[in-house]
Amino acid sequence: VESDGASDQEACPAGKHASGSGNTECAPCELGKFAATKDVPECHVAQKGHYVDDEGATEETACEAGTYASGEGSRECTVANAGYFVPGKGADHQTGCNPGEFSAAAASEKCSVCPVGTSSEAASPSCTSCGAGETSEAGSSVCKKCPAGRAKGAGPGECIQCKQGSYAESGASECSSAKPGHFVESDGASDQEACPAG
Repeated sequence: VESDGASDQEACPAGKHASGSGNTECAPCELGKFAATKDVPECHVAQKGHYVDDEGATEETACEAGTYASGEGSRECTVANAGYFVPGKGADHQTGCNPGEFSAAAASEKCSVCPVGTSSEAASPSCTSCGAGETSEAGSSVCKKCPAGRAKGAGPGECIQCKQGSYAESGASECSSAKPGHFVESDGASDQEACPAG
């Protein structure tokens, strides 16, 4: 009721409310709340995964992929941290990347698989290169020693097979050449052999 001597009361329009009795005007819904219809005594609180960033709002908005709102009545969405992702709209939490995956940027919608020769723990923003004499398959959470007959220096990549005339024990960072008086007859050898007498 806006004036003295009124014979009827008016309904508050959408986006506004009048709580209690004896109101002389309707108040706009505050940030984090909305009124979708007219004639409401209280504004509705934005549900989890949604936000309201304007006063007098008539609807809530779903958070975009890569963002989330964990509580009710949010005024804005929270950006997913690096190492985490939010795959779709209206999420109320972020999810950590699985071991062997990563997300380098904030607001990621998905995680990427760590490449060969790298690994990661859960919720990682990056992959870690395997050490010398180690490698991994794509999407691994741990590095493993190169098998005998193969070697690799530090960094990403696969273990490389030793060529004829060289060999490597398990976990070697490089192939070793056969010493004088010894030979390696085939590729991928794990040891050298002594030359026979004569």
